[in-house]
Amino acid sequence: MVRQSLLILLPIIAAFALSQRRRLAAIIGMGLLSFMLAGVYLLSHAPDVAITEVAIGAALVTFIYVLAIRKTGRLVVASDEVPGLLSREGEALIGLEYAILTGFARHLGLDLAVHLLPSAEVKATLLRGEADIGAGGIVGTDDERFLSTPGHLPTALFRLSSGGDIRAQPSLKKRQEGYFSDVLEAVRTGKRRAYTLDLARFVALSRLDLSDYTVTRLEGEPSYTFLVAPDKEALHHQFVSYLDRLRESKELARLISRYFP
Repeated sequence: MVRQSLLILLPIIAAFALSQRRRLAAIIGMGLLSFMLAGVYLLSHAPDVAITEVAIGAALVTFIYVLAIRKTGRLVVASDEVPGLLSREGEALIGLEYAILTGFARHLGLDLAVHLLPSAEVKATLLRGEADIGAGGIVGTDDERFLSTPGHLPTALFRLSSGGDIRAQPSLKKRQEGYFSDVLEAVRTGKRRAYTLDLARFVALSRLDLSDYTVTRLEGEPSYTFLVAPDKEALHHQFVSYLDRLRESKELARLISRYFP
């Protein structure tokens, strides 16, 4: 009776393993299938085959697969923390770009891993091959070292000057150093510095007292974009196609209205 039940369950578990988009779930299904096969062999009076199936099929093969997907089974994102786009809320991450990246990782069947870094470190992390995608309020760039996606949200650039000739302030290529939280703390404590900020960061900063700063909106109509590591051309193509589908289905507009009402 038990043997018949296992024989009935075998094709169900096999179908489960084959239908999983997430690799870890598929591997778990394969391991479970091997254990059930071992049970069938044992009940069929073949204990030596059952032991071999457990040792190799369930244990060794599953272990090798888990090792193999430790890196390839993840979509690694390097990002600064930006209100509305990708930020922490308690222990969780929220925001428009986080929602987009979560959906894309799910579409690929990968686990999403987000590393929060100072904005100046995001590009360097991509170039070192330590991340697949750069996010966190990246304004469209012509940097040929990276593969960029079409803009997913219009923005604007604002230059804040705490005194002196505004023309002498940092260029767009040096918009900020450190985490955005460092900028918030500097303004909150009255440190006299100059910044060029995108709209999301500027809106968050404008909740503080900016009376000591001269605010100038820069010309142009930039957009937020994602950067893809230069050696990830296939991933870049998949990401651009995914964003196109979000636009066509109006899902992108729905996400924008959710995080930027």
